[in-house]
Amino acid sequence: MSILDRDDFDNLPPADKMAAEQLVRMTKNTFDHMVMSFNEGSNIFWGNRMGATPEDIAEELGADAGEVFYLHARLGELISLVKPEAITEGLSLVGNFTVNEDGTVTVTE
Repeated sequence: MSILDRDDFDNLPPADKMAAEQLVRMTKNTFDHMVMSFNEGSNIFWGNRMGATPEDIAEELGADAGEVFYLHARLGELISLVKPEAITEGLSLVGNFTVNEDGTVTVTE
């Protein structure tokens, strides 16, 4: 029998079970993506494999650097409330910096 001839959709899981499973998947995928973004963001800035230095990247970000750092830090805080060990890798890369009044960031030793 062709699937085009079947009409056996009564065997689908109940709507509440399907919705619950979808919510669990969405929540886990969102959290996993947040963790990946935090760790990879740290790596892109502090451990760039393409040769850009943190100073170069901060200069290129210009006045947006402060906001990028602020949002990255808030993301890390949220993740650490749930599963702090998930961002150990990213945190281990973060160096010293100062956010200046004009929004720029200065990398310090």
